[in-house]
Amino acid sequence: MDIELARTFVEIVSTGSFVKAADRLHVAQTTVSARVSLLEQQLGRPLFVRNKGAATLTPAGEQFLS
Repeated sequence: MDIELARTFVEIVSTGSFVKAADRLHVAQTTVSARVSLLEQQLGRPLFVRNKGAATLTPAGEQFLS
């Protein structure tokens, strides 16, 4: 697994937002979204519920975090 994918995941969890995670990682929000999509493809399940301005973990996301 690419460490940047895991690091991006952790930043989203930490900030609760794709946009804030992008700011912390000094990348575009589209990069964060692409990384999460790739990680979700690799794991075969969604990790986040995306809401306007916020992201919360799915049960699979909670499991991956632990």
